Amino acid sequence: MSTPGTRLPQSLALDERARRVLAAVVTDHIEGGEPVGSLAVQRRADLEVSAATVRSVMADLEALGYLEKPHTSAGRIPTALGYRYYVDALLRVQIPSLEERQLIERSTQEAAVDVDGLLAGTSRLLRGLTHHAAVVAAPRAGRMDVQRLQRIELIPLRDGRVLAVLLTRAGTVQNRLLTTPSGERPLTPAQLEQSANYLNALLTDLTLEEARAKLAGEMERDRALIEETRARALAMGAQAMALSPGGGPLADLLIEGQSSFLEEPIWAQDVAKVRDLFRALDEKERVLGVLDRAAQARELCIFIGAESGLAPRDLAVVAAPYRAAEGILGTVGVIGPARMDYARVIPLVELTARSLGAAIGE
Repeated sequence: MSTPGTRLPQSLALDERARRVLAAVVTDHIEGGEPVGSLAVQRRADLEVSAATVRSVMADLEALGYLEKPHTSAGRIPTALGYRYYVDALLRVQIPSLEERQLIERSTQEAAVDVDGLLAGTSRLLRGLTHHAAVVAAPRAGRMDVQRLQRIELIPLRDGRVLAVLLTRAGTVQNRLLTTPSGERPLTPAQLEQSANYLNALLTDLTLEEARAKLAGEMERDRALIEETRARALAMGAQAMALSPGGGPLADLLIEGQSSFLEEPIWAQDVAKVRDLFRALDEKERVLGVLDRAAQARELCIFIGAESGLAPRDLAVVAAPYRAAEGILGTVGVIGPARMDYARVIPLVELTARSLGAAIGE
């Protein structure tokens, strides 16, 4: 498991008593959402010391930056640093129940025949299991470039337009809208089928990069020797394989359950914070940037507070890449308050990512 900032400064190392007190504060705050007092910590941590000693340890943890007082009450809550220490050094994850495992595996397998539906269903599934906002990043064009084509379909639309559907061996689907050049008659459905068969014979099992090179080579030949339908098929293939000026379309980002943030009492009372959050989630490039960091790490990552770069700062993101035989395809994750139940959320995200990759691979 990869987590940003896991190497805490040596000066912030904690002894066993401080670790138990911090774990008790974090656990109690995750469960109740309220500031935690010394008596609650004393009971939860099962410490054979006085409440006064617990208060002293809590004061030390506050001085080190692990805890803070939200107001003048005696209770304290974890800071982002406190959550980070808890996740990196104290957390014991909970194995998903048999019912949860079966639900995840069954849901992904049943939807595997439709990749788009599979991704959407996965986001809904993860939102329902964790009660936080779930995000799924579909494979990006850049990653699709190294995957091998299984087939191309050319579907006639209105006004002479054609929808090119590219399907890879890994199950990735990309749709490209093609336009008929001015002055040319649209191809008939029979001609489009013939063109697709020609392109499939020419390009199957090539990567998109190899397919672009193959098409360019074919088009450079003497056009007088190429039958018209084949020439137009090559032109459509080149148009379908071409990347946009930005290097390819952004990955589809599916977000399910933004309303879950309104279920957090503190957030529901802070309209400005919720507005900032929804604005951040609308900026897909920023959310994708966070998910891409998990894909680059090639393992589950946890971003707490400012580590994600998203506003507001008391957010947490748990994300894991999903992969098929040909490599990492995308990322699945959960966005929620920093006080999310990491012990439960982390294994659910990991299992969902594995099941999603396996379903696409099949």
